[in-house]
Amino acid sequence: MLQAAKHPRSTGISVIHDRVPNRIRFLIPLIRHRATYAELLKQGILKSPEAKGIYHAEPNITTASLLVKFHPAFHETSDVIELVGRIAEEVGSGGVEFSAKHKNPRLGKMPPSAFFTRELVVSVIGNVLGGLLLAMLLTR
Repeated sequence: MLQAAKHPRSTGISVIHDRVPNRIRFLIPLIRHRATYAELLKQGILKSPEAKGIYHAEPNITTASLLVKFHPAFHETSDVIELVGRIAEEVGSGGVEFSAKHKNPRLGKMPPSAFFTRELVVSVIGNVLGGLLLAMLLTR
């Protein structure tokens, strides 16, 4: 079973599985059905200066879990648990600001030509002409 040391602080985070070497799966209620929080947590972990040996962080918002893979030469399991707990606490308390990189990059950058393509115009004209032809045939 899990030991008390595997429950960092009081953030509600717990270790689900850590028996596979260099892999830890966390239960993080904060990210359940919250894609933005999950992405902030992932980026916070991977870009932290203290996380040099952490090479993979995969959140799952459906199960509220986070899989972290790390290199044993850089970290021990307890170090990774502490780091994830600290970063999750920062994200949960609003200590991490939303920046442009966390927003949808496509919004506001699409030119009008992306919406009105030749195929769309042909489709609309074809539907209008087809509707008019059908209406003429039915009214005879």
